[in-house]
Amino acid sequence: MGVSPVDPLGADFAYVQVANNIAVRIEAGEITHKLPSERSLAEEYGVAYQTVRHAMKVLRERGLIITRQGRGTFVAPRRDPAPG
Repeated sequence: MGVSPVDPLGADFAYVQVANNIAVRIEAGEITHKLPSERSLAEEYGVAYQTVRHAMKVLRERGLIITRQGRGTFVAPRRDPAPG
């Protein structure tokens, strides 16, 4: 899978494109535990640091990642769907 380039003329904002690509990488098992630093991700995607920070906020709201102060950002434990 890997990093999808951010399209500055795309329909979605850059932070949404980054968040969606990271979500796909998590779902595909490419990122399984700890995410790279936000600065590393900004360099990897060729976007501003603040763009990655906004993308991380989106991913936290989606429940895909958790951030621990001083430790880093990690893939959130999977929640199994409720039986029913």
